[in-house]
Amino acid sequence: MAEASAEKKEPESKKVNEKGGTTAPGGKEKPKLAAVGKEPVTDTVSKPKRDILNISILVASVLNVAMLVAISLFVNSMSLKIKEVQEKTTTLIEAANAEEKDRETSREKKRGLEAKLLGKELLAAPQGTLYPLDSFLVNITSDQGAKFLQTQLELELSEASVEEEVTKKRAALRDAIIVLLSSKSYKELKEPNGIRTLRSEILKSLNSLLVTGRIKEIYFTQFHFN
Repeated sequence: MAEASAEKKEPESKKVNEKGGTTAPGGKEKPKLAAVGKEPVTDTVSKPKRDILNISILVASVLNVAMLVAISLFVNSMSLKIKEVQEKTTTLIEAANAEEKDRETSREKKRGLEAKLLGKELLAAPQGTLYPLDSFLVNITSDQGAKFLQTQLELELSEASVEEEVTKKRAALRDAIIVLLSSKSYKELKEPNGIRTLRSEILKSLNSLLVTGRIKEIYFTQFHFN
């Protein structure tokens, strides 16, 4: 009976208490052992990865900001250069226009002076009888290739009676004029005094052919190049 009682008590002493521990002999509770493999796992691996990702994002943001600043500086620099070139171009154009305006003013003054001088020459004496001639078309020498001079003129006679002799010698007078026109070059006639010199030469040549009177003046009513 005693053995049976002892056997009964032994398993009771090893009962698991309600908290999961065992009761040692004498009624003291043994500490519960932690279950193997059930300790909480700390996030020691994912934290470095997050740090690297944050650093990468920060570096990318800094690079983007630096790139935007560089682009902005480049655009501003190009804008300043373009503005500078435009200002220089405008200055050059204005200077060229001013120079051309000065040249044109000078040419106008020169033409006005020549017109005044020519007017004084024409008004020096009363105008006599005018004798018109048919137009002339002659070939003249030129560095720019073939050039044709087309001109028409009228003769101012010293007396009305000279008209009869001029009519008789019309062919000879026209021939003398054609010879003189053909001997001239385009460069000579385009000079400031080119036409005036030609007028004097024609006048001298025609008067050498007349006997009863003379030609006072020659007037070009047409004079242009083709």
